[in-house]
Amino acid sequence: MFRLSTTLYGHDDDVKALAAFNGDIIVSGSRDSTVRLWNRIDKTKDFASSIINFKSSKFINALSIYKNNDEIFIVSSGNDNMINLTSPASIFTDLGNSNNEKYCLIGHTANVCTLDTYQEFILSGSWDSTAKVWNKNGDILYNLTGHENSVWSVKFINSNTFLTCGADRTIRKWHGNKQIKCFIAHDDVVRDLLLLPNGDFVSCSNDATIKIWDGITFENKATLLGHQSFIYSLALLSNGDIISCGEDRSIRIWRDNECIQVITLPCISVWDVLVLDNDDIVTASSDSKIRVFTKDDKRFAKENQILAFKKELEESSISESSMNNVNKNLIPGIEALKSNEPKIEGETKLIKSGINTVDLYQWTDGEWIKIGQMVDGTSSNQKQFYNGSYYDYVFNIDIEDGKPPLKLPVNTTDNPYDVAETFLAKYNLPHSYLQQIVDFIMQNAEGITLDGVKSDKVAGILPQTKYLSFEKIDQSKLLAAFKKLNSKQPFEKQLDNNFETLMNCEDYDGIQKVAMEIIKLWDGDSKLLGFDILRAIIVLIKPTEELFPVIRTGLESSGLTPKIQMMTIRILINTFSAKGWGEQMMLDEDILEIIFTDYLYENISKDEKFFPITVVTLILNYAVLSNKFQLIKFQGRILSIITKLLAIPTILKDEESAYRLLVSIGTLNYMKSIPDKVQFLSAFQNFKGERFETIKKEINID
Repeated sequence: MFRLSTTLYGHDDDVKALAAFNGDIIVSGSRDSTVRLWNRIDKTKDFASSIINFKSSKFINALSIYKNNDEIFIVSSGNDNMINLTSPASIFTDLGNSNNEKYCLIGHTANVCTLDTYQEFILSGSWDSTAKVWNKNGDILYNLTGHENSVWSVKFINSNTFLTCGADRTIRKWHGNKQIKCFIAHDDVVRDLLLLPNGDFVSCSNDATIKIWDGITFENKATLLGHQSFIYSLALLSNGDIISCGEDRSIRIWRDNECIQVITLPCISVWDVLVLDNDDIVTASSDSKIRVFTKDDKRFAKENQILAFKKELEESSISESSMNNVNKNLIPGIEALKSNEPKIEGETKLIKSGINTVDLYQWTDGEWIKIGQMVDGTSSNQKQFYNGSYYDYVFNIDIEDGKPPLKLPVNTTDNPYDVAETFLAKYNLPHSYLQQIVDFIMQNAEGITLDGVKSDKVAGILPQTKYLSFEKIDQSKLLAAFKKLNSKQPFEKQLDNNFETLMNCEDYDGIQKVAMEIIKLWDGDSKLLGFDILRAIIVLIKPTEELFPVIRTGLESSGLTPKIQMMTIRILINTFSAKGWGEQMMLDEDILEIIFTDYLYENISKDEKFFPITVVTLILNYAVLSNKFQLIKFQGRILSIITKLLAIPTILKDEESAYRLLVSIGTLNYMKSIPDKVQFLSAFQNFKGERFETIKKEINID
């Protein structure tokens, strides 16, 4: 059975990719933007400290080794959209790379997440939905188009035949530029491919399955079950055993379609797995460490290192929310591990080891080993161990349905904005999530500080300090609407059908250009889609010269539908949250004159639901802005607008609209007591709910 051989420390962030020249030189790529080399010391189990071979401007996500005649290069790629070839002798210093025989391949338009090499050829796959075959000089020999989403793995069968797989759940076979086979292989994203010596191949998926396929008929010969979450990478031992790793933080070894060993790591994700020439297994994981496992007792780690690894695993935290429907009252004690029932390699059990303590055990190599302690990820009075450090809280953040939650470690002394910024950068998430993450921390971390004021000491609701937004993006609806409306346009006004790729790759500059083209070219009703797209991405883009004229058109043009005016206002509402420029734009006093016209008031009076809630949300954000910057002149102008709004019957027909308007008044009153408070409050006399009474009371207290 495999045991720990050594742990390599040096990267500062997730290790995403691995490659090797032989059993003695490991290459690693990381989200810390570096490619590093690790050289074995005199055929022992140990490796010397890493040497930085190359440094990118962004994450490194894929690696391969180029060997052709006497030429050897390290091939690396990532979300700078480029592929770089560097000499193994290259060393990166603060002054740049030395001894660097470097080639750079430019052609992909999004993250290059997978690489393979064969003779003088390089094969790449990208989030731009294409795979490409290159030579080292950057010539694209074959451009493989057909995938409907990101291409996650590519493999050479020979110099002219390739396999690819991707987020569209398909596996495709190509001969040159021609696709000769395509089939849906899994129920979710297909993440990696592995070629077998007999011509068959293996795939793994986010659906937590591994499948073995006949290389000629493409018949599914076996499905391997055991992983409990996404499976990211596959590798092959010399004896034919398959190695897999994934989001359940495990490495699994498969023989004759059965799992024969499970190794669990003290991390969140095992991103990549590699087999060296000597059959040692190397892993890349989210805790920034590289671990090597071996079956050769000469390369076993020292006993103290193995004990340290075991202790790190035992002390790792597993969120209760990641378990399905756990009833703590039904969890057995330690005696359950003594049962004589048949056991399966990798089987897990929850064991109550104390009054409020639940441990997770796994059956591995003929014994139960502790692989972590279950914790409540949203509240705990104990320090929680995560990625080598202790924290007051380790939250689970659900970013996307159907995907495992991301870990957010927080201490009560942290600034929540700093924590949120670090979290978004680590997981490469859109900056639009920042305020949501900050709000989550403030609501769930008792005692955490923000600008020196403890969150559990803040009295009352007023003033409102956070901007509201209409940021929800239903990608499937936007894509469907684009396809439908684009097909109905006259031929000369139809746009290139690359919108889905831009959305999948989060190319917001490209998406903005599409939105501008829709608004410019399409007819009145169809223009709404362009404004809706801008509404969804406004906090993710930098303003262009075209942006404000387009917004002004949406606000002022009576020839357009009221829905377009409403959507334009939602763009402005979201603009408040655009980091670096949004508030500055909304501080322009002229915007108020452009927005609040007779045409606007007329449209509000015709709508009892959507228009009122939109306009009063804009008012609330202006109240927040006024209070933040103590804009006394704005206070008077906003109050004047509120007076006009209260004269429109539809404004108070919706309770949520009424509440937001009352909070706006209260926030403006907080910065400076407003005149005629009684008159303003009288408009809300019919709203008696607790939340209304609370705001009224706070306004009257000042």
